[in-house]
Amino acid sequence: MSLVLAAVGAAVAALIQSSILPFTAAGGAGLDLVLVLAVVWTMTVGLDGGLVWAFLGGLIIDVLLMRPLGLTAFVLLLAVGAAWLVGRVSPRAFYPVVVATAAVTAGLASILTVVLFGVLRGLPAGVEPVSQAVPTALLAGLVAAVIAPIPVIIRRRRFGDETERVDW
Repeated sequence: MSLVLAAVGAAVAALIQSSILPFTAAGGAGLDLVLVLAVVWTMTVGLDGGLVWAFLGGLIIDVLLMRPLGLTAFVLLLAVGAAWLVGRVSPRAFYPVVVATAAVTAGLASILTVVLFGVLRGLPAGVEPVSQAVPTALLAGLVAAVIAPIPVIIRRRRFGDETERVDW
């Protein structure tokens, strides 16, 4: 059930990111909603769903925005892999770690997307990947701070917090 929810959520988030969010970008900061949701899902629910978010959402974004097919999916899969590694080091889905990971991976993914797009098709004039990374990371961290408590609370209610109770 969670993979179906991840697939539907990735499709909806990719549609929102491709249709509404480009018109709300300010100061060069573009929100990568699919990346934020994939990282939060990976660190709070599990790797399987995060991979579905990243791959399906990335392919839909590539098709809708006419990018090279697989570019966004590749970058999102790298971000989900990095989030999974951070989640393995952190013993549980700790809220500040989830938010910081989403922000850092969004900034790095922004740089990597622009660099790979430049390699594949050439950069348009005036595009600087590093100057866009900081506002993108801050915006992603802000959105992750709003979104991350939802799956953390749901997971703790569903599976319980193992540090809360002692098994007699």
